[in-house]
Amino acid sequence: MQLRAEQSVSGDNSTINVSVPPARSDVLHPCDVMEDVAIAYGYNNIKDIAVAKGYNISKGRAVTLKPLRLEEFSHLIRLEMAMCGFTEVLSFILCSLGDNFAMLNHEDDESTAVIIENPRSSENETARTSLMSGILKTVGQNKAHPKPIKIFEVGDVVLLDETKDVGATNRRQLAALYCGATAGYEIIHGLVERIMQVIGLVPPDDNTSYYLKPSDEPEFLRGTQASIIYKGKQIGTSGIVHPEVLSKFDIPDPCSYFELNIQCFL
Repeated sequence: MQLRAEQSVSGDNSTINVSVPPARSDVLHPCDVMEDVAIAYGYNNIKDIAVAKGYNISKGRAVTLKPLRLEEFSHLIRLEMAMCGFTEVLSFILCSLGDNFAMLNHEDDESTAVIIENPRSSENETARTSLMSGILKTVGQNKAHPKPIKIFEVGDVVLLDETKDVGATNRRQLAALYCGATAGYEIIHGLVERIMQVIGLVPPDDNTSYYLKPSDEPEFLRGTQASIIYKGKQIGTSGIVHPEVLSKFDIPDPCSYFELNIQCFL
């Protein structure tokens, strides 16, 4: 690790002085040193130690770390999507303004997207506000793949938010697409139902849980799309992708798609 470690001369056996060479410019904080120690020792070799109530971390007691609820939930959603026969894809969170808006038949209203001031290239002009363009790009670049193509992504989008100190907020989304000889909207609709069932929601007769209602989004065909409503608020959309959008991404086959905010369920 190129780190020089020496026992403290003060006689305190629990203190080790670490010298960081110029070549390790990535070491900026004591926690970076601890990360190197954990890597060298082996994460799997570190034993969990139960922490009794009232322990003081500052005394050097070992603690057991737990993943964030959002990460645990996202992992469970990924497993469920995989068991439904869909393959996970990963796309970049930065994209061009055209991919984020014009390619999806949208106009930039300058109220949702975070604009990069000095983008490295035209492909990094803004942070995505939807997972749709990344998924359609994936299909367009793999259109020779045997049909049907069934893919999904669990990732963050970035939206302007004046209530945050940085002026923007991340939101975890789930998106899935079915591409084949037929639109396959019934498959996407069934997938939404399955995810809601796993979460513990069933469509009621009122708006206390979730339900679908007709929508009019430009990226979908009119009359074959729906908004996903949860506790009276729209959390997602689903429908058959508009042929104009498919042609912009050079996709010859019909596609159906849904995307929803999974962070709202926590």
